[in-house]
Amino acid sequence: MKKEMLYFIPAILLLSGCGKSVSISINTNKNESTISESNNINESKETEITRDNEQTGVEMFDATVYYKPKDGYEPPENVIPQIKTDNKNLDSVVERINSTWTNDYSNIQITRADSNVFSLLIDTVTFDNNNSSKELRGVNINSSTGKELKITAVLKDADALYDKLMNDKDFIDNYDDIDNFGKKMKSVLTDPDAFSDGENINKDVTWSLSNGAMMIYMLEDTKNGKQTVSIPVDYIKYKEFFKGSILDLPYDYAFKIIVDNEMNANINGKESSVEVDQEIDEYGILQEIELKIDGNEREYKDDSNSYGISDAYIFKKGNSAYLYLELTYDNDYRSIKVIDLNKNDEQSDIQESFADTAPLNPDKFYLGDRVATVSTVNVERKYSLGDDGKPKALENYYTIVTPVSLVSKVELSGEHLDGVNGNKSGDEILPVGALLTPVGSDNKTFTDYRMNTGDIVRIPMQKSSDGDITIDGKDVRDVFEGTFFAG
Repeated sequence: MKKEMLYFIPAILLLSGCGKSVSISINTNKNESTISESNNINESKETEITRDNEQTGVEMFDATVYYKPKDGYEPPENVIPQIKTDNKNLDSVVERINSTWTNDYSNIQITRADSNVFSLLIDTVTFDNNNSSKELRGVNINSSTGKELKITAVLKDADALYDKLMNDKDFIDNYDDIDNFGKKMKSVLTDPDAFSDGENINKDVTWSLSNGAMMIYMLEDTKNGKQTVSIPVDYIKYKEFFKGSILDLPYDYAFKIIVDNEMNANINGKESSVEVDQEIDEYGILQEIELKIDGNEREYKDDSNSYGISDAYIFKKGNSAYLYLELTYDNDYRSIKVIDLNKNDEQSDIQESFADTAPLNPDKFYLGDRVATVSTVNVERKYSLGDDGKPKALENYYTIVTPVSLVSKVELSGEHLDGVNGNKSGDEILPVGALLTPVGSDNKTFTDYRMNTGDIVRIPMQKSSDGDITIDGKDVRDVFEGTFFAG
């Protein structure tokens, strides 16, 4: 089956394709996963990560993607992706991301968020007259200091790594359609001054760090315009070139994999090769998912009329590993197939999809869904990886990520909250014409809204067994202007 590149496109579109092989190995005999061969590493640069011999483990922190409308606009128009984290060391860089480096044509993908490294890719569509293009920025930060990580803080011998990659015919053949590929690789690996705040002077190449590889991104001209190609430089295969602190990972984590390529994962305490492929018929419909573990094939027939795999992650927890494959359908509907890599043929299907925040932490990650509350909206909520590999909800609250503006047609009563999903701080009477943006719901008995003052109000609702929504006995369409329900 033909190999494809991996392209990143805005979140409202689909991810497709794949790239070079990704190999991940996990050491389960320590409190942290380590790929380093030696601790005797010279890391004298100010921006490098300090390694503490008494370190008890690398920890994840919360980093999420959300959306806000551009100043002067009401949702759903002109919404801008934003970042928030619970790491105060990153406040300055988060402010720059949110206020300067993103706009309403940006897409953000968080690739790593732990006590060593905070890393993400910003992919922005730009317009010049009637032509569109893209600009790339990789944000790579020392999580302890908040300072930028230059490539010199990541690689021990950049020149040797460049030579090794350029002499690997299989590696080169995967990317020979990219103009000036070798020159761009050299600028990433050997010229830290070619990047300022993660952006190259030509804005067509950048890099980030993930839980499994250093990711290099380049723009490629295609029949659909410029697309972003993802090029992994695997920590395991090239571990002698990476500094030790970059290779120190949390004990459990999740990582993106690329369809149609072989990689390694810890399965039942043993490092095994894993390869996922898919059979698409002449009409573009998925027929079969093909999985190889150490060369042993499993085949999963599919009759769901899916257009194929749009994204894929492996969740590693202890000695167990689970494959999450997101499938896409008409109207951008998505669902996830969960495959137990530890046992033969055990699989399940869940209605959730991947959220805008990438799943990196098996103990707390976000999945998305499309639900009907006071309107059809995209939501996400927190999950952990259950003992059976399926997601286990950590809360009964759905955060609404589709910005929608509603105007009240009738007077409404609600509870004033001290924040989103917060505690009641008083009662609220909303007049006719109140502008409200839904921000969260339990999808059964209430929806929370942000008022134009910024305050949060909770308004009770009733949901019948057939899904009809009423407020104070009135159909929600008679209560709000701006509701929309997908068929």
